[in-house]
Amino acid sequence: MEFTIEKKNETTLVVKLDGRMVGEYQTIQLAEQLEEHIEDGFNNIIFDLSELEFINSSGLNFLLKILTKVRRVDGEVVLCAMRDHLKTLMVTTKLTSFFTISDTVTDALGNFEPEKV
Repeated sequence: MEFTIEKKNETTLVVKLDGRMVGEYQTIQLAEQLEEHIEDGFNNIIFDLSELEFINSSGLNFLLKILTKVRRVDGEVVLCAMRDHLKTLMVTTKLTSFFTISDTVTDALGNFEPEKV
């Protein structure tokens, strides 16, 4: 799995995931970078999943851990641009009740506009 992190404003990051998220070992570097950004005040994280081909329980666990960390600092995680099979997985596992889901990065950014925060 590959990833990129883009700063959108003073508190919001867009993390684009590419490939397959199938093991905790794949998320170590990403987790370390996100922890640094969270400490620096980036408490809103958008995961762009448009290029994520597959995710297993380890990957879902990673997303939940990040969600927990940002909510502890009054932030939020938004998942966006999911492929159909990922949407089905999120519904099946009932994770849609935990995460905010958006169709696009632009829609996801709308969750963090000043009047909505």
